[in-house]
Amino acid sequence: MLEPSRILVVEDDAVIADMLQELLVGAGYQVMWAPHVIAALSALERHRIDLITLDIELGTYSGQGLLALLKTDARTRKIPVIVVSSSPAGPDVRRLADHILSKPFSITPLLQAIDSSLTSARQAATLEPWHETVEDLSPELEVAREVLD
Repeated sequence: MLEPSRILVVEDDAVIADMLQELLVGAGYQVMWAPHVIAALSALERHRIDLITLDIELGTYSGQGLLALLKTDARTRKIPVIVVSSSPAGPDVRRLADHILSKPFSITPLLQAIDSSLTSARQAATLEPWHETVEDLSPELEVAREVLD
């Protein structure tokens, strides 16, 4: 039997985080909560994470900076990220996120985005790697380092 997928909810609003946790656990996922960027990075260091839901507005540190950092780090680049935010998604977020949902969001599209992202990630993991040049993401890495410093 397969272990349930583990989702990291990066959300600074405890009420929304609780709601997401309850919904996702009810759908059969293991869920961890990170109320800010530092907690998210710590969870990623200590646990296998299969998917991340990410709010863009996280207080001290930017969710956009975290997204850029995740997509430039070889250890986290392939983890699907679903942005769930009331903030408008700029071009960098639209380019880097797997899906974007606006708050308030409906449950069905969220679960569909999660299922689609996890299925795509599993399929990609079973394919032979392409021998192409990896896109240079250095501008995002630079932005992420500035935001997180």
